[in-house]
Amino acid sequence: MKALSKIALTVLAFFSLSTLTAHADVTVYAATSLTDAMSDVNKLYQKKYGTHVKSSFSASSTLGKQIQNGAKADVYLSADIAWMTHLQNKNLVKSANLTHLVGNRLVIIAPKSSPIQTINLKAPTLTNQFTGKLCTGNTDSVPVGKYAKTAMKNLNWWGDVKSRIVGTSDVRSALNFVDRGECGLGIVYATDAKIAKNVKVVGTFPLTTHTPIIYPVGLINDKNTDAKRYYQFLQTSDAKQIFVKYGFEYLK
Repeated sequence: MKALSKIALTVLAFFSLSTLTAHADVTVYAATSLTDAMSDVNKLYQKKYGTHVKSSFSASSTLGKQIQNGAKADVYLSADIAWMTHLQNKNLVKSANLTHLVGNRLVIIAPKSSPIQTINLKAPTLTNQFTGKLCTGNTDSVPVGKYAKTAMKNLNWWGDVKSRIVGTSDVRSALNFVDRGECGLGIVYATDAKIAKNVKVVGTFPLTTHTPIIYPVGLINDKNTDAKRYYQFLQTSDAKQIFVKYGFEYLK
């Protein structure tokens, strides 16, 4: 009888431990432009709490579609409000579990070896200011590309330059094309330009040319207590220091 009791207690302990372990991970889906900052945030979080953070970085549009189709993300960070709103409309994130976390700027970059020093933002056209292609995110779906399209339309550049645009799957792909000298210009976020070795910023779009670049964070799985703590951690001074170090404007 005692032996059976010991076995029962062992089995109960095993299942209790398994249950705890099952909720020990936090799965985070984040926009590609957050890769470096979020990697540091995750390391610090794991060190403080011993909880493993699994990250998936891609275009906000790609991640948003994956979550809509059933991907098991606990926390989602988008590079624009539109994709988070889309998930809200699908009842996949509650307004109470959503906040605007950081901001960014939209810049024009060129290879460091390029003779271009400055793009004239007041010029009537962009096409005669560079040679080759212009790389940015897909202008219909990827946030950086959508911001770029809006900004160029407001500067009356879009009609002349759209045939020379290479739309990429995410902002880092556009950055890499310019970094390798395969595109004469690129439109990316200021934070991406900051970490690239072989590019230079040759223009910063005025804030009036596009909607504010805001990164909302949403707690998708509010039943995961570790995910709740992680969501709250993103809003602490420890996280703020990391985001600011990488050039983001902290909004909390």
